[in-house]
Amino acid sequence: MIGINLYYEKEYASSPRSMPGCQKLLCLLGILLLALAAISSVAEAGCSCGIGNWDPYAFLNSELGSGQPVQLGSTQGSANAGSPVAPKPEDRVDAFPGGESLETIKSVSSSDVVVDLSNDESYARSHIKNAIHLSAGSFLNDDGSLKSILDLVKTLGDAGISQDDSVVLYDRSQSSGEAELAFWVMSYLGHKDVKLLDGGLADWEAAGLPVESRDNRKDVVEYRPDPKPELLSQYEYVKSGQAQILDARPFDELDKDRVPGSTAFNPGNLIKGDKIKEAASLDVVFERLSKDKPIVVYSDDYSRSSLVWFALQLMGYQASIYSWEDWKAHEIKDVKGETEQAAGKAASSDKYMKLGNS
Repeated sequence: MIGINLYYEKEYASSPRSMPGCQKLLCLLGILLLALAAISSVAEAGCSCGIGNWDPYAFLNSELGSGQPVQLGSTQGSANAGSPVAPKPEDRVDAFPGGESLETIKSVSSSDVVVDLSNDESYARSHIKNAIHLSAGSFLNDDGSLKSILDLVKTLGDAGISQDDSVVLYDRSQSSGEAELAFWVMSYLGHKDVKLLDGGLADWEAAGLPVESRDNRKDVVEYRPDPKPELLSQYEYVKSGQAQILDARPFDELDKDRVPGSTAFNPGNLIKGDKIKEAASLDVVFERLSKDKPIVVYSDDYSRSSLVWFALQLMGYQASIYSWEDWKAHEIKDVKGETEQAAGKAASSDKYMKLGNS
């Protein structure tokens, strides 16, 4: 480039006439084009001018301030681009408002006490490795009524479960409601760390996780409860009309009698395959219910009502369980008391008022 400048200076310095303005402009343009061509050839050959081989486009492939390359199609830095994308939940349990009650299969730890709630034959045939067995029926009396708190505590303690254990419950299928019954019982007793496995044995095996057939047992321990009585509704509360009432009995029982104002509900609507439906589907199932008013679920089968109760709390509803048998027992007493009170109107009203409220 220096040689080019000297050439033009020499030529026009020796000329007897000055160069016209337009020719000067063309000359300058020619010099500029030649200079750019010279720079380009140097760049192609590689320049060692003390600043290194710098790629002027490198910053386009780096995350601002990190110096790390960003792969094409990556969502890194999308917030800076002005179009942030909401992260997709890693597991389906994250979509439930009460998803902390579910345990994903991949999250089960060796420190968890895994409890199989299936029947004896199923457990003996195959179960999750190291799982102990506890029949859901052990929480109930022979007539299907719920055992007392003292008996429930003994059932858990005899199985080797303490109130400090991290417990994961499962059954062959969530449609049975047996694992949900155990979950409700332990919640009622105030157990702080209990979850329901999101899936059954088939899902566990499909994930390539170990199973076995040996009988696992734990030493008997003392279980110290911290009861949550609000999870078990009483007759007076149910009759008061303060709650939304769901009747979870089988269809053929619904036309015999019911709690006044109750709504029939089929627990089968909560299940798809062997698992509780996705959160979006449960939203549709429960769309007529209000979250601003508590819910009471009753049935003549605690497994059915526990399944409905569990799904409700998964979706963020305040719910409790009630027994249909308790309702019938109180209604018979009330009707009898009212009849006796009417027949003995001449007698002391205090006596019959007491009978009616017994």
